[in-house]
Amino acid sequence: MSRLRRWLKQRHVWAVDRLATLRRRDRILLVHIPKTAGTSLRRMLQQEYGARLVYPGDAHLERLPHGWYPTGKDLLRGFGSLPPHNVLVGHVAASIADLLPKPYRAIVFLRDPVQRSLSLLAHWSRVLRVPIPDLVDDHDFMATRVQDFQTRALGAEGVADLGDTGTADDHTLTRAMQRLDSLDFVGLTERFEESCRRFDDRFATRISRFICRENVLRPEGHELLELAPRIEPLVERDRMLYDRAAARFTVGGG
Repeated sequence: MSRLRRWLKQRHVWAVDRLATLRRRDRILLVHIPKTAGTSLRRMLQQEYGARLVYPGDAHLERLPHGWYPTGKDLLRGFGSLPPHNVLVGHVAASIADLLPKPYRAIVFLRDPVQRSLSLLAHWSRVLRVPIPDLVDDHDFMATRVQDFQTRALGAEGVADLGDTGTADDHTLTRAMQRLDSLDFVGLTERFEESCRRFDDRFATRISRFICRENVLRPEGHELLELAPRIEPLVERDRMLYDRAAARFTVGGG
């Protein structure tokens, strides 16, 4: 056998063994709250697990309507026909973990609520071609997409989709705090690199080798100073949730 053929055979055996190892790993559910570096994380997970074992990955999204994630309801309805995967990703409520027919280790990244809101406003301003101050003046937009959004994502009960989380009250915050403590991993966007290293320690991965930051949109500093006083009252519960996550992270949690 030539040296090249021997090398190719060894590589094939290694690849088969690695794929089998990856498939034996615990399934991960990434609750992708918009504008928390979820796109970067998903692509890093694709490099770790292989594009075929992250659903939906870039290749799947190219074939899906508008290139968007399936809804949580669609994931539940079509679960039996989903391709084999180790990582399931979606703009979904954390409570979908209770509804899926198989167990997943649920993870989420949280972001400073004002920073997340500004990034979201910058995104929708670009998409809708509407000035950011006009979006801030739009009560329905702010109530749906900004107001205590991270609290609703973690504190909603019995729903699959972020759009079904309703409004947040103190009971929602209590449930969000409980969910935060029960998740298998909580990272912080502001401490992204450190979060990825802790993820590696928790899940025996190496995603920190693939750190990237994509799809980052935020207004400039003067806009932050202008808009922060208007946003902060809308994300008071998100602030409490984020502060609890940050405190947990500081003492070595994740």
